[in-house]
Amino acid sequence: MKQVVIIDESSVFRDFISEKFESQNTSLSVCIGKLDSLSKMRSLLPDLAIIDYTTAKDFLFDLLEEKSRDPNAKSIPVILMAHELEKAVLNRLASLGVRKIIPKPVKIDQLFSAVSGYLGIDFTIDLTPCILEARVNEGIIFIEIAQGLNREKIDLLKYRIRELIELYDLASPKILVMLSDLSLSFADGTNLELLLNNILSDHRIRNRNIRVLTLDSFARDFISGNKEYREIDVVDNLTKAVESLIREPSNGEELTTVISERLLSAGKDTPGIANFEMRFKSELETLRTAAKDIRIAVVDDDVVIRTILDKTFQSINAKVDLFESGVAFLASGKASRYSLVFLDLIMPELNGFQVLQKLREQNILSPVIVLSAVSKREAVLKALSSGVKSYLIKPLEPHMILKKAIDVLKAAL
Repeated sequence: MKQVVIIDESSVFRDFISEKFESQNTSLSVCIGKLDSLSKMRSLLPDLAIIDYTTAKDFLFDLLEEKSRDPNAKSIPVILMAHELEKAVLNRLASLGVRKIIPKPVKIDQLFSAVSGYLGIDFTIDLTPCILEARVNEGIIFIEIAQGLNREKIDLLKYRIRELIELYDLASPKILVMLSDLSLSFADGTNLELLLNNILSDHRIRNRNIRVLTLDSFARDFISGNKEYREIDVVDNLTKAVESLIREPSNGEELTTVISERLLSAGKDTPGIANFEMRFKSELETLRTAAKDIRIAVVDDDVVIRTILDKTFQSINAKVDLFESGVAFLASGKASRYSLVFLDLIMPELNGFQVLQKLREQNILSPVIVLSAVSKREAVLKALSSGVKSYLIKPLEPHMILKKAIDVLKAAL
């Protein structure tokens, strides 16, 4: 049996990879602190050591130096998981025998690819195209799935949910599952069952606190016909889903106001740092490779915003066309050519809603992200009902603009 030791304080991450290792007849031992880590390396002589830099930062170099002096332990390969490190630190780590550094948040396919190389084990990874995101707003865990159901990511979701519950201290978590444009069939039944069971695997989650947003008839029939999923409500529009989960609006406050002020913060970074990503490294690489064929339209009357977006999208080598008005955009005759349209709502002559209406009339289906200072009442639901893929409030950090754009672009590839 292969032996792996791990130095990581996150039980969520350990539990996930432990399950994967067990399926390959590989034992995982957890190390706590410098003495325990060095002791287990010497006594177990593992085939591989996986170390979280944040967890072991205070004693990492002492540990590696002592390991390098031990004739039996010095040859043990080390995989380090870390956020961006300075060049001097990287050089020192290399001199102490660190073979591989996996950037955090960890992308699971990248990690297991490295592990496979050292252990000689082939981990089976489901390559079904799938975009899966999980985030928290106002005590609601939003789970958005597009393209397909990937068992690897569904398994990972179980641990991501637990991480979010602990990160936000959710005593009674509410779940909104959004199956974006998924068309399922009988063949998807086992994966849909796995998805629901993984969500329900945490004892803090109750059926009555789960909503599934979908237009797919198979998903609706599958859930309603299974007694284990009794009380899970399947809805066909966002308003119904949110209305049944969010707190009752008070003092005459309208639901649209609650949505705009509380839920649109989904476009902002959440506190704390996740241990792993729902997106695979290979998908990001695929996107960057495909970027040369991606063309983006930015429609905004603010020259500063146009400049920011132009520079932001240059980072993925996408072609960007800038328009200072909705009239100019539509008059260009190129609206149907774009992989993504970035659209301001408030513009002279023709506002964003009118542009969306024109696009629908011309049967132009390019995905749209709205970037606007508008954040009140009916504007939110009106934008969503007009086919907007994401609605972000100005001002917004460039990296978040890019993150949302990448999500929408990848879903459309």
